[in-house]
Amino acid sequence: MSGETVEFHGEKYRIAGQIGLMPLMRFAKVAQDGVDSSDMDGLVAMYDLMEQCLVDEDWARFAAAATKHRADGEELMGVVRQAIEAMAERPTQRSSDSSDGPPSTSGSSTGDSSSPVVRRLERQGRPDLALLVRRTEQDQAARAS
Repeated sequence: MSGETVEFHGEKYRIAGQIGLMPLMRFAKVAQDGVDSSDMDGLVAMYDLMEQCLVDEDWARFAAAATKHRADGEELMGVVRQAIEAMAERPTQRSSDSSDGPPSTSGSSTGDSSSPVVRRLERQGRPDLALLVRRTEQDQAARAS
């Protein structure tokens, strides 16, 4: 990954300015319910989230490459993780409607075992993205066992 792009099969794709909250909430909901990429709801949520990670102009090219290379769920979620990590590296700006500072977040459900990316997202007041990264890491660890 370099700067504001993700790499997939030797090609670079530009990262979107932000991920909409609705696709992120849908993904978190189906993940919490135990649904994964073997279920239609999980596939739809994963697709919507992936589409949010890349700029519109690069989406069709990425989708064609993912199809051509027969990418699996782990590979595709790696692209999502790269995009979220890049977004986490961006300087944070206080939203105009926030007068008391960023919202406080509770400690991670995985204790001190959270990755540096998860901790950084939580410190930046992005528990939504931290949850997504944490769940992706947990899914990958479960598949590896």
